[in-house]
Amino acid sequence: MNLPVGANLLLSGTRWSSTLTFPHDIRHDLGLAVLAVNDEKQLVSAPYLAHATAPAWTNAHLNEVGTSYTVTLDVTQLPNANISHVYLALYRYGARGPVDVGSHVTVQMDEVFSHPLALGEMQASALLVTEFYRRAGQWKVRALAETSAYGLAALGRRMGMDIDESSPFTSPSNPEPRAGNWTGTAFLVAPQVFMTNAHVADGASRIRLSSLQGNLDAEPIISDSTNDLALLRITTTPPCQPLTFRNGGVGLAQAITTLGYPLAGLMGSGIQVTQGVISGLFGAHNDIRLLQFTAPIQPGSSGSPLLDETGAVLGVVSSTFTHAQNMNFAIRHSLAIALMEAASIQYTLQTNAQMLSAAQMVAQTQNAIWRVECAG
Repeated sequence: MNLPVGANLLLSGTRWSSTLTFPHDIRHDLGLAVLAVNDEKQLVSAPYLAHATAPAWTNAHLNEVGTSYTVTLDVTQLPNANISHVYLALYRYGARGPVDVGSHVTVQMDEVFSHPLALGEMQASALLVTEFYRRAGQWKVRALAETSAYGLAALGRRMGMDIDESSPFTSPSNPEPRAGNWTGTAFLVAPQVFMTNAHVADGASRIRLSSLQGNLDAEPIISDSTNDLALLRITTTPPCQPLTFRNGGVGLAQAITTLGYPLAGLMGSGIQVTQGVISGLFGAHNDIRLLQFTAPIQPGSSGSPLLDETGAVLGVVSSTFTHAQNMNFAIRHSLAIALMEAASIQYTLQTNAQMLSAAQMVAQTQNAIWRVECAG
């Protein structure tokens, strides 16, 4: 039977095999992850990635032409009694663009259900396609189409674990260029240095910065994948002032503004402004690297500065959790400062700060915030 998104079906037995079928070769672009979580939707077992060694409770196989994954799940072998949900997730390697490279996918369990999805409508880098879950001692399957805009690693952080979303077809010692193009945001922190996210810069064979002031070629100085931060160097000094960093801590309900280039292909080349407040001082699982904030963000916002009422940087936009409204996250400014100090970059702390209106803040800071265009 054709299972629409959100519909569920009672399963018999304890071991099931599903296939995910694509119209063309996706092996160098899309990976598959199996995520086992508890009722709080927190990972309680290491995620299984289809290209890695399989555990006893699940395995996946991609056919030789890269058009079909076969996934087997045996719930009698689950490694933790608290596991009540198991998700199948498609993800773009390295979050280097949306999952729409597959055009469409059909999830099927022979003689049980079929779940077709049009990936061309997906602008996110990770997608939950199927959920197996236990209810009142019985296992059911549900068809899903839930996205994580910033990829599998960001989804993992929300679920309480780090996940390596890098491609198995590259290695640190001999990286291969990634196919496709993607965008993000960066901001000037020193006369010839911009800051962005590691997941924006990593894997790019070419990085170009653009704004209404022109175009600049950039190269990475340092990338900190653990804290999702990167520094980029340009060869000329742009006609704008670097942003300053907040000199002090951050509190709940702190008003914030963020400027960036979300959905650049749809929204055009202009900078976008959103406002909100700091809504949490930790990320998921008490992750002290992150601040939670309410200003709306979209793909392409990665690397945008989070500004306080004086225009000083208090965070770097990193990820969002699409399963909840306005649950967005930024890397703390203290970690950004630590990275600049490690790279001997001369940054500036805010002093004698004056409160700015939104219009004043945009006028003062927007020239230092540029769109990042990456090519694989």
